Amino acid sequence: MPNKPFIQRLYDSKTLEDKFSELEDEVTSSGFDGVLYTFIPKLSRLTESLQPVFQFSESYAELIENYQEQNFDRNDFTIRLIEDGKLSIIDWWVEAQKLSLNKEEKHVIEITKNKFGVRKGITFPTLSNDLGIAGASVISFKPDYATKKIEPKILEHLKTCCRMYHDHTMIHQDARYEFILPILKTLTTKKKIVLKYLISGQPMKNINETADITTRYAEKLLLELRKDFGDISKNELIYFLGLLNITEYL
Repeated sequence: MPNKPFIQRLYDSKTLEDKFSELEDEVTSSGFDGVLYTFIPKLSRLTESLQPVFQFSESYAELIENYQEQNFDRNDFTIRLIEDGKLSIIDWWVEAQKLSLNKEEKHVIEITKNKFGVRKGITFPTLSNDLGIAGASVISFKPDYATKKIEPKILEHLKTCCRMYHDHTMIHQDARYEFILPILKTLTTKKKIVLKYLISGQPMKNINETADITTRYAEKLLLELRKDFGDISKNELIYFLGLLNITEYL
């Protein structure tokens, strides 16, 4: 492994891609073939039209392409577990045998194993709250990893690195932006104006004083926005937007 501590290399790296490369180096040095990281804002899980943003190793590329084409995130039991609050390490196949998975969840596992040859997959959850969920997963295609017991010190090291990477990503505005971008892409210019005004706390009836938009039309757009994100209330919308600090990007 490189001489500098992992956290120092994260801070020294200038771009998100470089930072992720440092995480990749830790994963491959620990014997695995690839790593994936994602942060899924709660707001994006309230609509069926938004997919998670993934950062992933090249070895993950074909699997992720298929995963996204099939919208497997909606039937990924590891995502379900994290959404339910699980923050302990998830050994995919070991955990799957313990649970009563539905038909769709079993299909995702079969494709991952049989089509893409993943012999070992481990997820390290890093977030599960009203902000959203996040985690990093490592995989191995090596046949012996199917039954290999991973040393506790390696698991602990990877867990620590994944946590450091997550924390580092969440505090950097440019990095967070990459994961919030799908939400922003769904918004028209006027919807962005309405959201920014809504978050400011000013009464919607006064929006025409600062923006080229009538109160009536702003209320119509606000109703559409609430429906876009699962028919949530105005207060819920304000709450979730506030958690994301989304005004930084509007």
